[in-house]
Amino acid sequence: MRKLTYPALLVLLGAALLRITVGSEVYLRYVKESLHPLVVLSGVVLLGLGLTGLVRELRALLRQPVRHYRRDEHGTYRVEAHAAEHDHDEDEHGHGHGAGPRIAWLLGAPALALLFFAPPALGSYTANRDGAAATVERADYRELASGPVTPMSMSEFIGRSLHDSASLTGRQVVLTGFVTKGGAGTDWHLNRLTVNCCAADARPLRVAVHGQDAPALDSWVEVTGRWRFAQLDSRSPVPHLDVLQVRTVPAPRNPYADRAPVVERS
Repeated sequence: MRKLTYPALLVLLGAALLRITVGSEVYLRYVKESLHPLVVLSGVVLLGLGLTGLVRELRALLRQPVRHYRRDEHGTYRVEAHAAEHDHDEDEHGHGHGAGPRIAWLLGAPALALLFFAPPALGSYTANRDGAAATVERADYRELASGPVTPMSMSEFIGRSLHDSASLTGRQVVLTGFVTKGGAGTDWHLNRLTVNCCAADARPLRVAVHGQDAPALDSWVEVTGRWRFAQLDSRSPVPHLDVLQVRTVPAPRNPYADRAPVVERS
């Protein structure tokens, strides 16, 4: 029965991947949106390999000889020779490997978690654990459109604060992110997490917010405010924002896609 362990694990993993990708957007909590086709393909391949392995091993079990017992002259029941030889061969091949399948079943824990309760996207714990904020490369920023407020992605706001602060002077901006505790001299932080591939390499984009008490930890908010001058460390930039208004909003469909909020024009 040990040989069924590995194909069963493949079935679990494949089913878990398909559960979060086919007809669902749960996968966006863990990987970039562009990886969706690869995750679906991986789920199909793992499920197919697992089912094939299960069928093969079950057929092998059905072909095993039936054990026959007989009583010897001492009244003890013994397995007939051909069955005993089969058991001996099986023991020789399986000896010393009993712990392998038991350890392998630990791989089933994340698959079961995805099947029955999908863990949430990363949030304040990850943002606070990594003390350094993600860097933002210099870019050729376009001229900002006129208007009372300017919706802006977190990375653009940080980049302009570093490399083009004149474009932010006196301007109201709107940013979206989730709430974490602030550092010294800061009321709280507005954050986004950006990923190159998946949640494992997530890095925080962070803005220090001043002027209003912090909303609930991990809540998603839309903040309107004005850029505040401060000396920034280019290796871990955290610009400052004097808040004018905070509005609670639903978590975005893709929590790792740093996009400017959509502001309704009156």
